Amino acid sequence: MRKMFLAGLVALCVAAVFIAVRTWEAPGVEYQVLGCEGSKMQQYSGFEVVDGDLKAYIMRNCCSDKITVEKDGKTYRIVEIDEDGKICKCNCMAVVEIKNVEKDARVVFVDFTGERKVLKNLENEFCGWSTYAECKSDADCTVGGCSGQVCMGSGEDIVTTCDWKDCYDAKKFGMTCGCFEGQCQWAQS
Repeated sequence: MRKMFLAGLVALCVAAVFIAVRTWEAPGVEYQVLGCEGSKMQQYSGFEVVDGDLKAYIMRNCCSDKITVEKDGKTYRIVEIDEDGKICKCNCMAVVEIKNVEKDARVVFVDFTGERKVLKNLENEFCGWSTYAECKSDADCTVGGCSGQVCMGSGEDIVTTCDWKDCYDAKKFGMTCGCFEGQCQWAQS
């Protein structure tokens, strides 16, 4: 019985990682949620507005049931919902794309526990991420990802989307990928 439960839980987590793109419309808000891209990413979150469309990067539970978006003035509230009580021990980065947004929009993320987090605008901040792989020296770490946005362990195989954002430019923001406190991570150079 326990093996069946664990197998079911693992299958649910695996299925959640490969969520397809979903598009919804809330009153006055058109948005889509892009599925999880991995499970051991840095838990950065934030948003950017490009050509009137907002992209919010949120760390969500792999097994939460859905993400909704609500609008109140210029504030967009992204809400993670768990309807069935089945939460996994894994998190993943999801992207919420919201259409036709004001340039000075604000974004709040509410996770499945009800914890609220105001997301920062990434327009002028570095947004690369780290895997925090174990390391002993800088030689154990390398820059990866299609756009060079990931600081990872030399033996890791990380797949990312191939899009470029100015916030990935490590040189521009004075960031270096290396072994800091025994983990591969970005740090100010």
